[in-house]
Amino acid sequence: MSGGCPERRWLEPISAPPVVTVGQAPAEDYELPPSPADPRYNAEGWIHGGVVGFLAEAPESDAAFYAAPYRANGESPALIRWGDILAEFDWVFMTPRTIPPRMACFDADGDFEDELIVICYAGSGTGVSIEELHILEKGSDETLTAYTFPESLWQEQLPALFDTAEISGRAFAILGHELVELQDGNVDLDTASSGRIAGFSIEEWDGLQFQGAFCMSHKGSAAPCYAAETSAGVLYQDGAFILQNFHLYSYYQ
Repeated sequence: MSGGCPERRWLEPISAPPVVTVGQAPAEDYELPPSPADPRYNAEGWIHGGVVGFLAEAPESDAAFYAAPYRANGESPALIRWGDILAEFDWVFMTPRTIPPRMACFDADGDFEDELIVICYAGSGTGVSIEELHILEKGSDETLTAYTFPESLWQEQLPALFDTAEISGRAFAILGHELVELQDGNVDLDTASSGRIAGFSIEEWDGLQFQGAFCMSHKGSAAPCYAAETSAGVLYQDGAFILQNFHLYSYYQ
């Protein structure tokens, strides 16, 4: 939009149901590596050695992330062990950047039972950096069920909160009551999106956090222009993922 600054406002949380996947029994009787410290089983060793990879662990909860032997087509299953339960998931968890998954275990939804938190780096490239968040729960039947943060929440619902404005020849990105002046004057203000950037972190005091982007296209081009950074708190409760407490940051601050 242009001509004036829209009214800045407090944003209500947005939510969406998770993508639910029940882990399957492993397709083979894999020999699990004993330690992530052995370089034969890290990301590089897994890719080149034809072995089961040992990519991450949460040792305080007796949980580990293994990868079935590497397949060049990217279809190697993830193997998640939590205690005595071992389950196979069809996840994307490695890109050419070979950034390994991350794991933690805590009560994510306030039900007084721990959940297993797994963050996988699932997409990379020019203008692309995508992580996926999985929260796993144990079932009474000794299964693991993954509740995955839905892409629609940051690809569709979050950009619906974005505003832009042009005031006295200056352009701004706006998210709720926060705004950032755009440094690139050759952007189409009607093309605001979240681009292809999504990350997750586990903060000691703030719990799960989302980090994303405020993206626009250059005038006369579909090429993305990442104009600012976004963040939000992530809640997982009552069968839904929730984003709240949104913030907007300049890349230049």
